[in-house]
Amino acid sequence: MDRFNHYRNSYENELKKKDDLDKSINIPILIVTLIFGAVSYFTKSLNYDCLKPIDYVILGLIGLTFIILCVGIFRIIISYNNGIKGYEYEITGSAKDYKKYREELSEFYDEKEKKVESEFEESLITNFIECIDSNTDLNIFRTFQLFLAKKNIIISLIITFITFIVFLLKQII
Repeated sequence: MDRFNHYRNSYENELKKKDDLDKSINIPILIVTLIFGAVSYFTKSLNYDCLKPIDYVILGLIGLTFIILCVGIFRIIISYNNGIKGYEYEITGSAKDYKKYREELSEFYDEKEKKVESEFEESLITNFIECIDSNTDLNIFRTFQLFLAKKNIIISLIITFITFIVFLLKQII
């Protein structure tokens, strides 16, 4: 494979990863919604007029779940859009800009087609490399934030399951 196609494919792969990262938050958001539903059910089911020691355990687990889940939600927001700031992915120039630059090269090299093509291709490769480096850094950061979010959500899911078991034990006792 030639250098140009290699860098063009790498550039396109980083933009595809960006789209994949945007889509990959759907399942974590679904799980967060389910956990909030379970926590809401546990919270509504407690008799706050007469709390027993096991109720305090349940409230503690609910509080812990809520805190860890909020951290997970924060990480999802950072992964998806960096808060309200957004992510600035690098893109290559417009077709009009490239056409103009190629015409300038053609004038500069007095229509020597091989030299014009070589310089133009090198310019495109340099542009691809700059975009790839920047976009790769963003994708790595976003992937790490999503990893941390999933970790928090899984911990919240485990604590919710423990809360469910304690809640069931309370009903039996």
